Amino acid sequence: MLSRLTIGSRYIIMVITGALIRKARKDRGMSQIQLAEGICTQATISSIENQNVCTSVDILVKICRKLDLKITDVAKNQRYGDKVFSYIEDDMRNHLYAEANRQINQIDTKKLETRYMLGRYHCYRGFIELYINDDIHEAIFHFNLQLTQYSADKFTFYQAWSNLGIGLAYQKLGKSQRAEGFIDSSSQILSKVKKSGKHDMVVIVDLYVDIIAAYLELGKEDRAMPLIHEILHELTRQELMYKVDVLTELESKCLYAKGQIVQATMKQIAAMFVAELRGNTALAEKILKHNQSHIIEMVKNEAAKNEGRPTLIQ
Repeated sequence: MLSRLTIGSRYIIMVITGALIRKARKDRGMSQIQLAEGICTQATISSIENQNVCTSVDILVKICRKLDLKITDVAKNQRYGDKVFSYIEDDMRNHLYAEANRQINQIDTKKLETRYMLGRYHCYRGFIELYINDDIHEAIFHFNLQLTQYSADKFTFYQAWSNLGIGLAYQKLGKSQRAEGFIDSSSQILSKVKKSGKHDMVVIVDLYVDIIAAYLELGKEDRAMPLIHEILHELTRQELMYKVDVLTELESKCLYAKGQIVQATMKQIAAMFVAELRGNTALAEKILKHNQSHIIEMVKNEAAKNEGRPTLIQ
């Protein structure tokens, strides 16, 4: 039965197999109320099972997880698969690999009909193998599959991401020269992706942040600094504040590594204020209470000496 799923303000025509959910529930001896517990209402479960309608990706993912079903068996529409992958990708970009792993286990690869979707799957799987299963060679295997067999076009975002993944894997193996080569490739491909204007800038910034962090781990501040300036310039041009605080703190680390202590400290303070504006309390507090606590205390003490006196600011 064809039904419509509301995502934001859009409708997607999709096929939901409510009978499969009902059978899996009954096989486990669960009532609709028991299945709904912690997820949704009993009425929502009834609607899914009998009318083949679901209005939330989150709900459907949680139901499938609870019943140990593959989400690709329940919802076979390709555009819906894209939406599920977008949820996984959000977790991946935020380094929530355990959550991404739980969701990606709901995907049946046999139901992924395009090279593009298979390529994305193997890119995600590579990072899960690297950071959840700690299987470096299996991670490299998945990244290579994406690059050699399932890349639909040249110079795609997922090629850049997979190259970074291989670089990080070799970094874990202590093979710095190989790691640097793949990270360089990731940066070069991502530059082409950015120039094409076909990918969301926020997503591109997330990957650049990871590339820059990888360069810093390798002690390649000379590679990291130009990328930081390039992305900050682009964000300024587009009037975006996204991760300006994170990039500014990374810039301070480059300056510290080069022995430019005063400049680095000023960048840290700038990063703290931007982090507060963006609501990034974790970074703001890290700088305030740990990285620069001595500087902050010194400023407070000096301000206390002048309390009640006219300032020099006109």
